[in-house]
Amino acid sequence: MSLPNKRKSLSRASLVIVLLASSIGLAILPAVAADSSSSSTGPSTLPSTTLVSAPPTGAKGPDDITMLAVHGLNHGKPTIWTAFQNGIGPMGQPGAGGATQSTVAGYDLSTGTLIRTIQVNGKVDGLTAAPEMGVLIATVNEDGNSALNLIYPATGAVAAYTYLPSPEVSGNGGTDSIAIIGGQIYVSHSNPNDAFSATDYTATLDNSGVTLIAHLTPVFNDNAAATDAATGSPVTLALTDPDTNLAIPEQSPRFAGGLATIGQADGVVVFATHLDATPQLSQLTVTEGGVGVQPDGLTVATSDHGTLYVIDNAAGTITALDTTGWAAGTVFVGSPGGIGTLNLSTGVISPLANGFGSPKGLLFVPAHEGDSGGEGGDILGGLLG
Repeated sequence: MSLPNKRKSLSRASLVIVLLASSIGLAILPAVAADSSSSSTGPSTLPSTTLVSAPPTGAKGPDDITMLAVHGLNHGKPTIWTAFQNGIGPMGQPGAGGATQSTVAGYDLSTGTLIRTIQVNGKVDGLTAAPEMGVLIATVNEDGNSALNLIYPATGAVAAYTYLPSPEVSGNGGTDSIAIIGGQIYVSHSNPNDAFSATDYTATLDNSGVTLIAHLTPVFNDNAAATDAATGSPVTLALTDPDTNLAIPEQSPRFAGGLATIGQADGVVVFATHLDATPQLSQLTVTEGGVGVQPDGLTVATSDHGTLYVIDNAAGTITALDTTGWAAGTVFVGSPGGIGTLNLSTGVISPLANGFGSPKGLLFVPAHEGDSGGEGGDILGGLLG
């Protein structure tokens, strides 16, 4: 899709993107004080309803999840979106049967009715909503040959942006999850080539030429100085697998307004605050039952009453869970075979009894809202001015 030949200023519609990665030195956070991070309790089994029971015809493997309502589609009502990866390889290699496109599908929030499917070249790994622009943002190919796409749900058009410079080094490096904070987009830099590879970039979308470009600027790197979130001791990051990220809402008991990034294979969550200056990093090691686990999927309850939507990659379903009884600020996280609540002071996951074959994307929607976007409530802020 072609866009108008002009560069838009930040106060209007340029997007600043932060893809996890860089070499900027980071200030160490002070020792943490005692707090009540996710210390509230609620029911161990959440009432559940299956919103989506099966993929669209020919699709399989749902991953990320977001919500977006736009004029001209589904009567402007809130629509849940997910991306079916269709067996495509992490560098965009054709899947079984030759599939080379992911299926981005939108479902009515109330009924689960399939509203629209949109085909996107490559394996869609990150998917989030930019409500003030009326678009979805999708990254493709987490290990290499990566790109960023703007998806226009009302028309089904897709605009593909090429990264400059490329996040790929020596054949390794792509992009994954997306979060939006204060008009900036943050995208995790997955499959890093080495210990000092980028973890976050900022990027500005440039549509002034024939080729659409996402200009990248580093933020912090995989071996940056940080603080242990549980003890307050200084640590050095050693990230090998940046994956899910999340804009932390104001209701969170810690790290509100910051960016969380899961190092999945590393079994940690890294929190970056003071993003408008020198980012400060804090690393939380995640355990369940006294054993380290690989978290996957993260969201925060922004209300005492709402719904937690869970993607089950193995079953191809979307399940809606009633979170009544869990207070605003509760952090929900996925781990192998299930979901639970995460204590931000200790890193301990308390599992919920609701079982899932392979939980992936998590999305919390407050009972009184239906038009917030992004994994865990990513909001584009005042970007359009």
